[in-house]
Amino acid sequence: MKSGSKQAVLARWMRPVHVYCSLFMLAAMLFFTLTGLTLNHREWLPAAPQVQVREVVLPAELAAGERWQKNPQQMGREAWRWLEKTQDLTGIELRYDWSDDGVMLIDAKRAGGYVLAEVRVNEGVAVIENHRKGFFATLNDLHMGRYSPALWRGFIDFFAVLMLLFTLSGLYLVVPQRKRRTRLLGLAAAGGVLLLGLHWFAI
Repeated sequence: MKSGSKQAVLARWMRPVHVYCSLFMLAAMLFFTLTGLTLNHREWLPAAPQVQVREVVLPAELAAGERWQKNPQQMGREAWRWLEKTQDLTGIELRYDWSDDGVMLIDAKRAGGYVLAEVRVNEGVAVIENHRKGFFATLNDLHMGRYSPALWRGFIDFFAVLMLLFTLSGLYLVVPQRKRRTRLLGLAAAGGVLLLGLHWFAI
């Protein structure tokens, strides 16, 4: 196959790739565009709701002090599973801190908030602080993939690959356009120079 024929075939593929990627990514691009604005202007966001604090009584199997002394990390995980089930709590990134005075502090972070649960084994209770930062804070965390489920982080990776295809296919479609190529590539170069310049001054 001649080089010209190969380029024509490739161009026929690049056009639908460019168009279909843009349509498939439309909602996601709007999401990341709008949340990019809210990330850059946090003062626009409404005040976060107040912290919800409550105290619950531990079941007998979680109030056994000797089990906590033997394996505090395992007991902390069991306590968190019980709190998740009974108190409607969620957390993606968990940290457990055990103190010798019989207190387990569970820090459970999620997109748009976090939970601090203080399990007081000797008293047989857990004090729960549920921090909700609000709807827009949740969207901002999702934008960054922070404290997000693995499925969402996988979607961000997939979206990044599609964006790469969209960008490269657009560049490929510009190159053969002799009449407009210099102007369009110059525009792309100007955008790159602007980005590098802003990065230089930012650091």
